[in-house]
Amino acid sequence: MPYIKRREIKKTKIEIIPMIDTMFFLLVFFILASLNVIDMKGAQVRLPTSTNQDIQAQATVTLTLRESGEMLINKTEKVPNLTALPDFLMQQLQGRLDSNNQPLKPENAIVVINADRKTHYSVVRNCIDAARRVKFRKFSIATDPKFGDKS
Repeated sequence: MPYIKRREIKKTKIEIIPMIDTMFFLLVFFILASLNVIDMKGAQVRLPTSTNQDIQAQATVTLTLRESGEMLINKTEKVPNLTALPDFLMQQLQGRLDSNNQPLKPENAIVVINADRKTHYSVVRNCIDAARRVKFRKFSIATDPKFGDKS
């Protein structure tokens, strides 16, 4: 019987360096992407401009007031009228927990008012008054970060 020369089986090597580089790249990408993410629950409106910006990342509830008078909560729920607003705001707190894993209370919730720049001040004031009736105490007004007013 003739001798058959067998090919030598080379052991495969898993190159770990390119895998580490790829994982590091993905990690950096996700970190940088998450830094630019702000929880924007407000519907699209033309905001007034301001040089001072409130941080909206801690917003519990975003109330959008459009120029037409339409009210939205967190972009999705349409509030039919001002008298129904307190009930809609309280619904947003149901099932939510604060930092101590306790049910979130209205006095600890932050309401961001995302009002169109042409919305009347009285409408904004009436919405704040309606929210205060059910013990909401922390309010923030969303503004456009550009300098100067472009009415």
